[in-house]
Amino acid sequence: MKNIKTFSKEEIAKLISSKDINEFGAYCHEDVDESDLLQLLNSRVETDKFSSKTVLGVDIYHYSQYKPLEQSLIPILFKLIYDKTASLCISNSSFIFQDYEQDTFREQFIDTGDGGFQIFDTPIHATAFAINFQMIVRYYNSFRYFPKLRKIIGPLGLRYAMTHDKIYKFDNNYFGPSIINNSRILNKDSLNRFLLDENTFNWFLYKINGIENLPHASMEQLKGLKYFSDYKEVDGNNNIYVDNKGFNFEKITSCDIQKIGDIVSKKTHLTIYNLHLQYMGCLGEDKFKTVISLGNLNAGGIS
Repeated sequence: MKNIKTFSKEEIAKLISSKDINEFGAYCHEDVDESDLLQLLNSRVETDKFSSKTVLGVDIYHYSQYKPLEQSLIPILFKLIYDKTASLCISNSSFIFQDYEQDTFREQFIDTGDGGFQIFDTPIHATAFAINFQMIVRYYNSFRYFPKLRKIIGPLGLRYAMTHDKIYKFDNNYFGPSIINNSRILNKDSLNRFLLDENTFNWFLYKINGIENLPHASMEQLKGLKYFSDYKEVDGNNNIYVDNKGFNFEKITSCDIQKIGDIVSKKTHLTIYNLHLQYMGCLGEDKFKTVISLGNLNAGGIS
């Protein structure tokens, strides 16, 4: 992960203890002057220098309605699909993920049991990961991947959210508004959609003139962005984005975006967009083209 600010518990605790009273006192100190500690923390933490990262939230739709056995198996199934998705990203989308290894994904993943939050440098990375993930889920749902487990658990429905905002790392955990806002968006959605915050919408608007242009984005165009300027051209099986340079979005057959409204969660206002895209491809030995959908066209609002 590029340029993410990292702190340790010992580092911050030492700063606090150097200016604050770290012994149990016999008297109340509500009139204490905290300005020296505040100045020190501002100078060391430097929140204005936190990097903006993209968070892809994935949630199993109606997980609580599965029976106990199925509930216990779904986290295992999710892990199997997750690991396969990471492998596909590295092998089949090798231009985008050329700096990634299998462990890179795990180190940047926050597990929630029935889903989780994956941290990426850009929405481009997050979109490619989501496409791979949803493609594998389609093969599972259609009894083409773990068919016996599919018969036991049943079909999976997923809802996605993508946010782009500040992130920092404290010890081995990630924090920041990008994660908080993603969780709030997923919790407010009562359908299996793919929701974006306004920062993500604007990222696509500023970088490629709108997310609707995603099916037409080329490697040459991406290399013009600072995020990909030092990336190398990659040869290999780029089965999601295929052209003679090894990268193309042309297999995204449609991409629609709709503004569906604002939510207020714990005094935070978020403007939400509904993304629906379709992608055509195939996995493994399957030679027949499969069209999958990410999200849906229901823009009736969020609860």
